[in-house]
Amino acid sequence: MAKTADTGLSTFIAISAFILIVAVWVFIPPGVIRNAWTAERAEVYAMAGRGENAVYGRTFDDLQRSLAGDFRGYIRDAEAIGQGPLGNAGFSRWTQDRIMATWLWIGLIAYRLQVLMGWLLPGIPLMLAAYLDGHFVREIRKYSFVAQSPIRHKLGVRVMWMVLAGLAGWIVVPVPMPSLLAPMLIVAISYSLWLWVSNLQKRL
Repeated sequence: MAKTADTGLSTFIAISAFILIVAVWVFIPPGVIRNAWTAERAEVYAMAGRGENAVYGRTFDDLQRSLAGDFRGYIRDAEAIGQGPLGNAGFSRWTQDRIMATWLWIGLIAYRLQVLMGWLLPGIPLMLAAYLDGHFVREIRKYSFVAQSPIRHKLGVRVMWMVLAGLAGWIVVPVPMPSLLAPMLIVAISYSLWLWVSNLQKRL
């Protein structure tokens, strides 16, 4: 019964998140995503200096300018004749904004993934150390009179899923997010992994 309830809740959350993303895509102005990208690049540049350009580069910048220029031309012609290339100037302008927003959103996600990969370089050894330490703690407890805690084990599993959901949200949400959130999430994953593994039942 509990598993069925958890599955139903997970399905509801996934469907709600999908509907929310579609709603945001329909209404969000491209400038909001562009400002988020600019703010995050400035934050990373403040920490990494010129390394920001060397490592992450100007992802999609040239293509964005080309795309924006082409569609501005379409809209300018549409306004001159009173209708857009799709039969309505307002709808054509909305279509332009959606395409630009989509392209900028993809660029923002790609940039955040690049930042995450940069933090994973020191983060992977930390996660491996947390896993191994949790494993050895569990092995030591096998030969001692220390009972495993199913509550802590369940807490570790839930924290892990929450952190992974937060990581996915950080990657996708099209608003300015702190760049230092990535290493904090990696540390949280390491701790939840240790909590999970160290409290596994002794007879598995």
